[in-house]
Amino acid sequence: MRLAVLKWMSDARSMAGAEKSSDIQLKNRWVSFRILDVYIPDPAKILMDLHGGDILQGKVIDLSDNGTEKEAFLVIEVKGIEQPVIVPSGRILDFE
Repeated sequence: MRLAVLKWMSDARSMAGAEKSSDIQLKNRWVSFRILDVYIPDPAKILMDLHGGDILQGKVIDLSDNGTEKEAFLVIEVKGIEQPVIVPSGRILDFE
């Protein structure tokens, strides 16, 4: 679908010929927009590229077992994230 949109945009530009004055005014200008409004690439990819290495901190609210097995999972409440996250216990970097 996204490739079809890109092809359509490319075809529309080549058919239009001359650029509109509003296009000329926007080119080479810095703009602001929300990640959720991006159509290509997928917003999830943008977030991973920008923040995939960020370290989160949260409170463990549940365990898949006693939490000592490497295959165990922790259910963690993170401030600012609506839904609890689930992380393999072997991937925890630090705890208090």
